[in-house]
Amino acid sequence: MASRGILTMMALLLWSGAAVAIDRIVLEIGAVSVAGARVSDVAVALDLRPPAPTAVVTAEHLAISQPAVAFSEVHIGCTELVIKEPEFFCRRARITARGSPTATIDLHAAAGYDTAKRLFGFKGSNLAAAGGHIRFDGQLASDNWSVIAHADKLHIPALRKLMAPWIALPPGFSVEGRLTADAKASARAGAMQAQLDAHTDDLNFSNEAGTIVGEKLQARMAARVRQSGEGFDIDAKLGSAAGQTLAGPVLLDFGANPLQLTAQGSMLGKTLELNDISIAQKNLLSAHGEASVRVGGKPTINHARADLTRVQFPAAYTSFLQIALAATGFGALETSGTARGAIEVADDEIRLLEASIEDLDLKDDAKRFAMSDLRGDMHWALRADANVEPSHLAWSKASAYGLIGGTAELNFIARGAGFELTREAHVPIFDGAVVVHSMAARNLGAQAELDFDAHIEPISMTLLSKAFGWPELSGQLAGRIPGLTYRNNLLALNGDLTANVFDGTITGRNFRLRAPLGPWPRLFADFTARGLDLELVTSTFSIGSITGRMDADLKGLELFNWSPVAFDARLYSTPNDRSPHLISQKAVTRISSIGGGSGGVAKALQSGVLRFFDQFRYDRVGIACQLRNEVCLMAGVEPVGEGYYLVKGKGLPRIDIIGNAGRVDWPQLVTQIVAGMSSDNVVVR
Repeated sequence: MASRGILTMMALLLWSGAAVAIDRIVLEIGAVSVAGARVSDVAVALDLRPPAPTAVVTAEHLAISQPAVAFSEVHIGCTELVIKEPEFFCRRARITARGSPTATIDLHAAAGYDTAKRLFGFKGSNLAAAGGHIRFDGQLASDNWSVIAHADKLHIPALRKLMAPWIALPPGFSVEGRLTADAKASARAGAMQAQLDAHTDDLNFSNEAGTIVGEKLQARMAARVRQSGEGFDIDAKLGSAAGQTLAGPVLLDFGANPLQLTAQGSMLGKTLELNDISIAQKNLLSAHGEASVRVGGKPTINHARADLTRVQFPAAYTSFLQIALAATGFGALETSGTARGAIEVADDEIRLLEASIEDLDLKDDAKRFAMSDLRGDMHWALRADANVEPSHLAWSKASAYGLIGGTAELNFIARGAGFELTREAHVPIFDGAVVVHSMAARNLGAQAELDFDAHIEPISMTLLSKAFGWPELSGQLAGRIPGLTYRNNLLALNGDLTANVFDGTITGRNFRLRAPLGPWPRLFADFTARGLDLELVTSTFSIGSITGRMDADLKGLELFNWSPVAFDARLYSTPNDRSPHLISQKAVTRISSIGGGSGGVAKALQSGVLRFFDQFRYDRVGIACQLRNEVCLMAGVEPVGEGYYLVKGKGLPRIDIIGNAGRVDWPQLVTQIVAGMSSDNVVVR
């Protein structure tokens, strides 16, 4: 606007000079205000002598109110001035100045004024700004104006400084890259319209915390603005086909999933109303929505809703879930399937999440977890006191850590940061099931809590043994699971679990599982066994034949990443057991190797009268191990001399197995036991 005032003043001077045939005019003005611009200490020198008129305009200060910018040492030199009534124009000029928003201005320009049409035209080129260059072309009339501009490879950090008076980014937010843009703006009869087309191929940005990051983004934007009444109609498009961006746990790869976003709406005062938003990312999602945003120093979403018409896996898992689940056992899933959903926001808070899942398959790369044909409808209100529709999920097949189950369904209410079952759930596992009577979760995503009550319908121990890689066990697992809780990353079971195995019972209690979804789970528990049939036990573990009954106590068991690191274990003959107590030569050899005296026992069995006996009678058997720091402190039925009985014989011929190893390296002991169980090389002659 300042340039228009100065050039208009020049045209008037040219016209007056031509009327009186003056060769040179010098005009000095203290200050002049034109169309929101104030110029002070102005000097205008007009030279009309052949071969061509020239003009020079200088000013010490130039201030423009809207936008608020100021310059000093303004110099406009026109070397090709045309005076042809009613047209006055400068075909070639150079303009220089110092001041904001750029440190200096140095550009080539041209301008002209038609006094009959009252039309002022101008253009400029090679204007250095923000590390790039700008060219522009425009005209001003009494009731309209228009301007077009092209900016080439502007350095975005420098552009950010240039735009600081009008657009401010949060402190600590860094931006790198270059921007090329074309802009048009015009006004007629007071109604303005503008459009901007811009693109960048190397945009990088990051906030100070590193939670919002963009790398090597290729982006194109087109925006159209048209004045309508007291507001503006807006039409915008945004696209990206390269680069990645991270926003909290959401990672978007625009190379794999190109983005197309369109938005239409209006701006009235400080309220932006977007009534038609469309988002499409190839192989990821399609969505439509609307939003009302209060703009200003701190933008606020008054209300918004997005309807996701299609969400496609595996891209949805990679983009929206994988980072959030990275520290859990679900951080590396293979997924397929589709979903639909909706999100509602009010006053900057998510109020409702809805999802409809179709044929979703999940599989852990480490084969710890899998789910097939997951489907259902979820309705989640984020206010704890909100009314919300019930949700349900169903699946055709599921497996976890070797456990395999069939069709199941969950019905629940989800609101706030938790959910609660609305009716009992029957979850099949092998030939039995877990029947969940109640389950409630709270504070998900922070200090999660869980309360759970269920019972186990008998599950075959044979199938469980295969699933966990154990020797094949007979019997069934059953029992009540009352008071299962999850607090502070600790899963605890208040009740007992009982398994009917080897014609006896095994009971587990005091279960505690630390970091169950983490990479390093830690399990604590106590077990007791009563009345186990030793003939079934020994035939299962291939250590030879022993008959009789056995009890066991395993206290203070601690597993780290499912490997034992501490326990107090004791196995012993059941008190007052009247069943036959017989032990085979093979079992004698295997047990003696654990106690450290296998050489003598094997020699005795292979020589003398003992070699003619396949079985021996015994009074009691027993062994104890206290595991600490990978060392097992050994004991047996009772002390004897400097050792302890592992097997205390009875009758004739009598054989005692005496252990003398008080401290045994635990990994070595495990190796010996495994080798003994898998070896059948003991030969009795």
